[in-house]
Amino acid sequence: MNKLFPIINGIKVDLESLTSIRHVCDPGMCAGKYTCCAHYEICLGKREVGKVIRQMPGAARYAPHLKERDSYKNVFEETEDNLIAIDTDGDDQCLFAWRNRKGEILCSLHSQAIETGRSFYDAKPTACCLWPLAICSGNPMILSVQDDAFKFVCNKKRRTGRATLDKEIASIIKNIYGEKMLAGINRALSEI
Repeated sequence: MNKLFPIINGIKVDLESLTSIRHVCDPGMCAGKYTCCAHYEICLGKREVGKVIRQMPGAARYAPHLKERDSYKNVFEETEDNLIAIDTDGDDQCLFAWRNRKGEILCSLHSQAIETGRSFYDAKPTACCLWPLAICSGNPMILSVQDDAFKFVCNKKRRTGRATLDKEIASIIKNIYGEKMLAGINRALSEI
């Protein structure tokens, strides 16, 4: 087994990539800049569509453009490969994005989760919660870092040779894949 690409819980993990990044999610850094809310196509599983629909009333308080008279806009579109994606506006920005008075670009799903005392992991699509990490297709699937993650101000390169995860990256892994996956990655890192 390759020590830099161990298979943990059925997923091939790119350890070098995961240890190379420091991530800080701070909307204040995004004001008027290149943001993840206006860059990626967000595809959802069928269960996630229902989760997002249930949050439309709260999200529309932040992003009133989600509401259309007495109902809500259809925010989904079918992709060419029969997946379901969140639609974007004319600026290619996610329909759930909104700007506050300071000009910061925020996620209405994230904002309403905070307002109601819930974790954003319970409110946002998995692809959004996983960012700046990426799960790539393969057999097995590969957990890595988005190819263009360092174009965003919230991500910085870490010193090479560090065999630890940044605390935010560790938190993402724990919340998306669980304690067992995070423990497996930390164990694999201790062995290189």
